[in-house]
Amino acid sequence: YQRRVHGELQRFITAVTCLKRAQIFMFDEPSSYLDVKQRMRSAKLIRSMVESNAYVITVEHDLSILDYLSDYVCVLYGEPGIYGVVTMPFSVREGINIFLSGFIPTENLRFRDFGLSFKVVDNLEEKKEEEVKFSQYCYPDMEKKLGNFNLSITAGKFRSSEIIVMVGENGTGKTTFIKMLAGKLPPENGVKIPEMFVSYKPQKIAPKFEGTVQEILESKVSKIWNSPQFMTEVTRPLQIEPLLDHEVKTLSGGELQRLALVLALG
Repeated sequence: YQRRVHGELQRFITAVTCLKRAQIFMFDEPSSYLDVKQRMRSAKLIRSMVESNAYVITVEHDLSILDYLSDYVCVLYGEPGIYGVVTMPFSVREGINIFLSGFIPTENLRFRDFGLSFKVVDNLEEKKEEEVKFSQYCYPDMEKKLGNFNLSITAGKFRSSEIIVMVGENGTGKTTFIKMLAGKLPPENGVKIPEMFVSYKPQKIAPKFEGTVQEILESKVSKIWNSPQFMTEVTRPLQIEPLLDHEVKTLSGGELQRLALVLALG
């Protein structure tokens, strides 16, 4: 059980919850760690639990899955770690629009100073041509065996001004590949990966640090975390300042992810 990847554990826990006899089924972020296909399968399973004598309550961040799953939506707003407010149930469309806009028309209440929008960059190709390519990194053909699982990697390269995204089903080796590039897992047959200066943020964070958020920042990234530029571009957008006095072990999953991003970027 403990050796399974996080996506497989998520599916297992969802299935166990569905097998229980209950009138109310509750799922806390059931799509976390799941790939696109498994998210849809999980959502269909959860919808199938709705009967005349049973209903479902779900916490979800993925708006596309929320749209498919929901009959009604409650929006939560407030100050993280200070207070939270749960709105009345809205229709799915109205609830999503309220969340994105940051405004509740029925209460004439604005809970966010800005709206969330999704913009498409029209001049993406032009921007690529203007980019300055600084350094190029290459990795060789590699393999990794973990029990009965075998991962084959074709040689590739990337540049310092590029972002490469890996997509694939759970359990196909995405995290294993990242760990190999980061030097956390050695390839088979003594294959050497060129030395790179890597900052690695793991998929799952298990807090072991004894102390506050400010203390871990001081110990790990003391030279940069409170510099004006880093504060403007990283610390404040990730809303780390309100967490500085909190014990690391008491942070929620989302707060831990934000802290891990700051540590990785620092």
